[in-house]
Amino acid sequence: MSAFSDNLTRVRERLGMNQKTAASRMGISSSLVSKWEKGERTPDEAQLWELSRIYGVDPAFLREGARAVAFQPRSMVATSSDEKQGLGAALNDAAAQIHSLYAVWEMAGVMPQRLSLTLEYSEPRLGELASMVRRFLGLNDRVTYTELCQALAENSVLVFEWKLPPKLSGLSHQRDFSVIFVNRNMPERVKLFTLCHELAHLLFHLRGDVDTAVSVMATRNDPHEKEANRFAAELLMPECKVDELVRRQGTKLRTKAGFFAAVDHFGVSHEAMFYRLVQRNVVSYTEKARFFTVVARPQVELEGARVGEFEGRRLDAQVPPQLLELVTGLWLASKASIGKVAAWCTASRSVVEKYLASVAEDGGDAVEDVDLGFAEVEGLPA
Repeated sequence: MSAFSDNLTRVRERLGMNQKTAASRMGISSSLVSKWEKGERTPDEAQLWELSRIYGVDPAFLREGARAVAFQPRSMVATSSDEKQGLGAALNDAAAQIHSLYAVWEMAGVMPQRLSLTLEYSEPRLGELASMVRRFLGLNDRVTYTELCQALAENSVLVFEWKLPPKLSGLSHQRDFSVIFVNRNMPERVKLFTLCHELAHLLFHLRGDVDTAVSVMATRNDPHEKEANRFAAELLMPECKVDELVRRQGTKLRTKAGFFAAVDHFGVSHEAMFYRLVQRNVVSYTEKARFFTVVARPQVELEGARVGEFEGRRLDAQVPPQLLELVTGLWLASKASIGKVAAWCTASRSVVEKYLASVAEDGGDAVEDVDLGFAEVEGLPA
């Protein structure tokens, strides 16, 4: 089997689609699809475009996506065919983005880099490990989403905000480089926790033998997920500071006013703070409804692509500054077309045209300061 046929099979299987369904949608025999996937035949250009339409990926990725990305969900993410298709489409998108990153670096003549820090997880040393990461990244005591995104960008971690299926908070990849994908449809403080959670996977779990991880915030069973959750909680709400708050505030934390003050103090979600106080035996699980109401997320993804809706030059709201700088430089050097830049950035051509026009007007000033904001949070598993 060839790299092309392998990739063709992976893309289809991620969508939960069998060969018969793919063939039916193309109006061809399933035996022909089988021969393509065995490497016995090769689709012509028209068939390749039709396959890409059915699978929801770029034809170039089907043709050139030879670098295998082995996604390994850590829990049963999808429970219905719609959910499975939505998850599969997101994973195909991520695989295509990883392929594009290799292409950008190769064209720019730049060697990819990855997060230089790796750690061994230890429950007794969790506070020490979180402090080490805080110092390494140069984070403030109260971590914000904007600050963490910028710190990760400075340490060779690319952070993408995408429209992901509701059950998928984020996912991460690490081999030659480090990438985190965050669901942009979540409240901002959920994104903050997700970012910390995925950072934990990069630090503790992704060593190259398993180069990708799909992380779902609701899972409670996988040991690596529990470790990532505990690290994220420690990074955002250090145990020593929570204990100090408990000693200082005492029973006030059992009132709504005291609880909300604690939430604002750490800049986390109501649920994240609640679970931290449960661990300190300040409140119990049965009291959750007294402090806040958990709003259920939709179970099926809304229609629409993962292309973001941008205004003006805010392309950097979805594209990491490292990538945006490289692709803009390639365009300015006439090495890449606007269409190619749009494909690399997973943005619409019109958005990229406006951004590059503004860059040209500014004399090549490619990247603005990233300002991703700060907002509400929900959801932290034990």
